[in-house]
Amino acid sequence: MKHEEIEDCLKKAVKGIKRIESMAQFANDRQKMIDLVNHHLFPCGEDLILLTLKGHLIIENLLDTNLCRLLAVQNLPVGQGRLGFKQKLYLLKEAVIQCEEPGPNSDLFSVIDALNELRNQIAHKLKNPLEIQRDTQIFVKNNRAKLGIKLGSDKPLSAQLKACIIKLCNFLNKVMLHFFKLEQKNDE
Repeated sequence: MKHEEIEDCLKKAVKGIKRIESMAQFANDRQKMIDLVNHHLFPCGEDLILLTLKGHLIIENLLDTNLCRLLAVQNLPVGQGRLGFKQKLYLLKEAVIQCEEPGPNSDLFSVIDALNELRNQIAHKLKNPLEIQRDTQIFVKNNRAKLGIKLGSDKPLSAQLKACIIKLCNFLNKVMLHFFKLEQKNDE
């Protein structure tokens, strides 16, 4: 074998290893999402406050994961250079919108923004349980159709909210998959 052929084989091997590492990272990220939902969202029961706060944290974690993969960094900055929830959301949304190939329905970013507003109302204002229930009902009612949820009002509000949060998690997983596929395509 000539030196050039050996070099070419090594380049292909390195490319293959990077592809496998990328696939493993995607699988790990997906498993992390499943674990977050199973360990943090489902145990909330019917507590609307806990569901909203934990759901928001899970969504923020998935925004972080998506941005870390896009920026090829281990972690986003903390402390002084820290990005807020809305900054992360808008940054990821713009990445999806400006992508040369169509990605998942970017309209769902507005639902994530609405969940953030609901979370802020609950976390920063003292409200009685009826106000929290009303605000949650408004969130679910206004966003159920965008998320493709056909739940009737016979389902408990907590189940409807959980379904919305799970749909948002699945959406962010689709965003991750979209960018993973683009990365794989560009590596070919």
